[in-house]
Amino acid sequence: AVLRAATPIRAHRTAEASSHRRAHLKTRSAMDREFTPLEPETLFYRPATGDDLTVIAEIESNSYPPDEAASPENLRYRVDNAGDYFLVGCSAGSGPGGADEIVSYVCGTLIKGETLTHESMSTHDADGDTLCIHSVVTEGGHRRKQIGTKTLKAYMRWITTATPQVERVLLLCKRSLIGFYEGAGFKMVGESDVVHGKDQWYEMEQSAARFRALVASTEQD
Repeated sequence: AVLRAATPIRAHRTAEASSHRRAHLKTRSAMDREFTPLEPETLFYRPATGDDLTVIAEIESNSYPPDEAASPENLRYRVDNAGDYFLVGCSAGSGPGGADEIVSYVCGTLIKGETLTHESMSTHDADGDTLCIHSVVTEGGHRRKQIGTKTLKAYMRWITTATPQVERVLLLCKRSLIGFYEGAGFKMVGESDVVHGKDQWYEMEQSAARFRALVASTEQD
C-alpha cells in the first residue's frame, strides 16, 4: 500500500546540521550518487541503514494493519540483504535539533520470475532480474503532499539507473491504490494469488527499459 505525502517542508538548518549533511553526502555509496535529489534543499534521498530501522519500523507499524505490516525482523533482513533496494526520503533539517527527518521510504527485493508469489517475496535473490517492491510509505504527518509519488519516482530512477540487471518492477496493491501506481507508470497485471491480510491484492508492473528510456529523454531535454 502507499501512504501519500508531501511537498517537503523547507527547513532552516543549523550550522551543525548543515555540516552533518555535507559529511553525510561525501560518504554516500556510489549507487546513491547515481541520481540527483529532486529538491536538494528540502527533500533528499539516500539508502537506508541499520540506524534507521527504529524509525522505519515505527512508521511501518503506524501505516499498515497488524496483519500486513512488515515485522522489524523482516525490515532488518531487507536492509542487511537488499540494502541497495531500500531508499529513504529525508526532509533536511526538520527533525529534532535540526537533524534530517525520515519522512518516506521504498523497499524491495530481487526475485527470479515474472510474477509474484508468497515464496518469492519472502527472500532476496541477488541474481534475480525482477524487483519486487514491498512498501511505499510516507510518515503520517507528511501525507497528502505528494512525497509518496516523488519518493517512488526517485526510487525507480535509482534502481533502473544503477542496476542494469533489473528488467521489470512488480508490486502488489489494493484496489484503492491502483490509480496511484498508474500515475507513477505502473500497468495492471491482474488479481494476485498472494494472500496477505484480508483484502484482495492486485499485481502491477513497470518495465525497467521503459523507465530508463524516460529518464534518458528527460536528461536530453
